[in-house]
Amino acid sequence: MKCYLINLDRSTDRLKWFAGNAESLGVDLVRVAAIEGKTIPSAEKQQILKASSGRYAMGPGEIGCFLSHRAAWRAVSAGPDLWAFVAEDDVHFSTSAKALFDSSDWFPPDADIVKAETHGQKTDVSVATGGHVERYQLRLLRSVHGGSGGYFVSKKAAGRLFELSQNRCEPADELLFNPNLGVADRLKIYQLDPAPCIQDFLLSDQAVGFESLLELDRAENADIDPARRKYHGLQKVKREGWRVLRIIRRFILRLTGISVFKVIPFDSGPGN
Repeated sequence: MKCYLINLDRSTDRLKWFAGNAESLGVDLVRVAAIEGKTIPSAEKQQILKASSGRYAMGPGEIGCFLSHRAAWRAVSAGPDLWAFVAEDDVHFSTSAKALFDSSDWFPPDADIVKAETHGQKTDVSVATGGHVERYQLRLLRSVHGGSGGYFVSKKAAGRLFELSQNRCEPADELLFNPNLGVADRLKIYQLDPAPCIQDFLLSDQAVGFESLLELDRAENADIDPARRKYHGLQKVKREGWRVLRIIRRFILRLTGISVFKVIPFDSGPGN
């Protein structure tokens, strides 16, 4: 299976590290040159930002990450394979992950994307599974789950993602895994449980020490983050109303046994 690796030209250390780790998975590594957001001309950047919903702070790094994933989707959709893996260059893999790359027969027939990463946050996933491969269960992803460090995507879905994102500018992980943005809700997305990969900055004793360039960008642009904005009047009522509806929906799904609200654990290997 091909692994489309998003990697900045200046991050040669990450490329070498990732290639060494990925060798044991038996993947065909295809490097996607990541877009350096800070090098995008101001006029072009402003034009891109016109397509933003305004829900998130879109700093240079966030814009570059979004455009880099779009480049990966275009490459996958133009490639010969029915399924591929898209990765960011700071992702660790479980020692059990090789089985996922040996064949594409395990993907559910209706799947568009299979999220392989955990971000350590609680998310809604189905109790019933769409099958399993080795030690991994496939659960439908029903709510936001951050992180775009590692996911399987079908050739068809990659084409749809590229098309649906033409007139959008959002954080890549929100666009992919937030059903409230009008893209993820049009796709059938599964979550591997446990997760076979995780980004370096979320690990402790096993971390290499790579800084999350995107998290740094988000910290630098925290002062313009819409999430910190104070809402008043009708906007405040509307925002609170949606929050309450999400809580009620989650309660009903849990009560009926359809979904469970949980942290997807990282699979650190056999015996754990």
